[in-house]
Amino acid sequence: MRAAPAQPRTPTLPGVQPPLAGSWYAGQLAATRDKYLRDWTLAKGARFNAAKRFERKSNASTMAFAIAGIVGFVVPYFVQLFGDAITPHARNVLNFYSYITGLLSLSLGLIEQARGYPSMSRRFDECGRQINRVVRRLRNYPALDERELQSLVDEYEKALDVCDVNHDPIDRDLALAEEAAEHARRAERSGHATSAQLAEAERRLWRLRWLETIQIYLLYWLVLLAPSLVAFTILLCDSCFLPAAH
Repeated sequence: MRAAPAQPRTPTLPGVQPPLAGSWYAGQLAATRDKYLRDWTLAKGARFNAAKRFERKSNASTMAFAIAGIVGFVVPYFVQLFGDAITPHARNVLNFYSYITGLLSLSLGLIEQARGYPSMSRRFDECGRQINRVVRRLRNYPALDERELQSLVDEYEKALDVCDVNHDPIDRDLALAEEAAEHARRAERSGHATSAQLAEAERRLWRLRWLETIQIYLLYWLVLLAPSLVAFTILLCDSCFLPAAH
């Protein structure tokens, strides 16, 4: 007897097993859709967080230029204007402070500006917007066939190509913390979570935001504080210097 012709195999998404029954395959598609929805929502949040982080870095580098100009102009002008009322030692310390702080601020601003933070912020923001459009389409159509789902996967991959660099781990950690805090707020309003659970989720989000702030501004704080501490120490240690030879 001749064998019955083999039935064509139904194409499947990567990671999805071939269908054994209609209801089982529909369940697999639904599970894949739900996984994509959560992963893409987190990716969208991470991209937007990266865009905001690079925008803050750009603003910080601009502020470094402003600090260099202010310190480099105001302090020497102050020394010249009130030179007769200032001891020679204090005058030297103020000049040292203005030169070092102005130089460090200017150098840091130039280095940070050269990294192109504004363009990176725009690219991450555009990537997040495109991913958001894909997420909205995926959320609005809970029952998708394989072809429609694969089309959305292709759109998501194109959205990622907008930015050729990946976001940092802190961006994804913030997206996860924001998601957890939002779920805790909804659960607390519906009575499925306690105020302590909501407070814990918000504390984690607050800690991550402070960590992000420290990562962005730590170097700028050091540039401002280190010369100030050195100048203040020198100003107080007048007796540490040898007296001028007569």
